[in-house]
This record gives sequence, structure tokens and C-alpha cells, in this order.
Amino acid sequence: MLKLNKIYNEDCLYTMSKLKDNSVDLIITSPPYNKSGYEGFIRKRHKKDSWGTRNIDYDNNSQNDFMIEKDYQDQQIKVLNEMKRILTSDGSIFYNHKVRVSKHKASHPIEWILKSNLTFRQQIIWNRKNSPAVSPIRYLPNTELIFWLTKTAKQPNFLRNKNCLFKGEVWEFSAKPNPLHPAPFPEELPKNIMMCIKDKTKNFLVYDPYCGTGTVCKVAKDFGINFIGSDIVNEYCDISNKIINIKERQIKMF
Repeated sequence: MLKLNKIYNEDCLYTMSKLKDNSVDLIITSPPYNKSGYEGFIRKRHKKDSWGTRNIDYDNNSQNDFMIEKDYQDQQIKVLNEMKRILTSDGSIFYNHKVRVSKHKASHPIEWILKSNLTFRQQIIWNRKNSPAVSPIRYLPNTELIFWLTKTAKQPNFLRNKNCLFKGEVWEFSAKPNPLHPAPFPEELPKNIMMCIKDKTKNFLVYDPYCGTGTVCKVAKDFGINFIGSDIVNEYCDISNKIINIKERQIKMF
């Protein structure tokens, strides 16, 4: 059994293999987007590539962002199915991804999400208000998608208060640069989710399989919710645990 309120430096599939069936109430995550691997070949990075020029690259140990597209999609289906196993019957997954474009062809995440055994409940549009992927041949891709997925068609845990019932499915807040990670979540994203999904009546547990520098885990701590995170990059895990430990000390001071 894993210790709670800790981030593990390991592949998420290994972390999830140590979690019991029906043991996690909420999963919030965003995998590497496989920006460099498309349609059966590995894309060579052009010197003017907007991702590269703006340093939006993961640590070299994170090979998940350089996979043949079919392998990437198969891997994500495997990850999603394992998420389903550990998810409670009234639990939720919020899976953030974006539409990718290669050779003038768009690839939509729903193509592999629907191949998983999860129930697709709702699509939330995150308006980032900006994008590093500036191109002279298409509209600025300044949105990302957040897929609300559940284990079954059963009504998942959702707080029916005014803050949640009237929150729209288009969320507008800017992505915030972070020198410690190429693509961090803004805290508003997991806050919007936890404020409506958390349940104080039981020992609620949040998990982030690709936790990066720990934004989801930090917000969970702010809400007083137990969490587990995992990431294969040692540097990101060190940063996350330091941030969380600092937060823990701050809480103990007051």
C-alpha cells in the first residue's frame, strides 16, 4: 500500500499497479502530448519550431513525448484503463489534452479516449488565451480540452451548490509560465475541479499520474484532501516534494 500525501518517482503504470481496485476518488492529469511523434514517424524538430524556441520540452528522461503515434495512443488507452480500475464507482477522471496537428492533419484525443473502457461524461474547454504554437497557416490554437470521464454511467460525486451548478464548461484563465516545468497546470484548473468534486464525508483521495511539479497535489493539500502523485522525471518529483513540504510547514505554523 502506498503512503498518502507523497509523490513517487516512477512510471504511473507502476504506481497504479500498487493501488487497490476502487481506491481513488478523483484523478486529475495531463500526460505529455507526444509533440514530436506523429503518424508512424518521429518528427524532426525544426530550428524555428515554436515548441522548441519557447523551451516547451520535457526532461530528456521523459521519452513519452517522442513516441510513434500508434504506440502513444495504445499507451494512453492502457493508462486510462488502469485509471478505471483504481477509480471508485462514483469517482471522476479529468484528463487534459489538446488537439495535435501534423502534416496539416488534426489528431483529436477522443480518438483513443473512446477506445478505453471509460464513460465519456463531458468535455470542458480551457481557453488559455494564448499559445506558443503560432503558425501563419491556421487560427491560433489557444484552447485545450479537459475530458470528464467516469467508471460507469452512474452519477458521479458532484456538489450541487451555486458555485458548481452555474459554472460553465468553458474555463478562461491563462497558462502561467514556470521555469521549473515546460507545461504546468495553473492552479485554477484543479481548483475548479476539486471545489465541485471533493467529498468531506469520507477519506477522499486524489491522484495525478503525471504530476510534474505537483500543482494538483499542492491544491489538494490546500483543500485538506489526501493525494498521491507520480512522475518518471526525478527532478520534477524533487521539486514537487519540496513545494509540498514547504506548504506542510506553513500549515503547521498557523
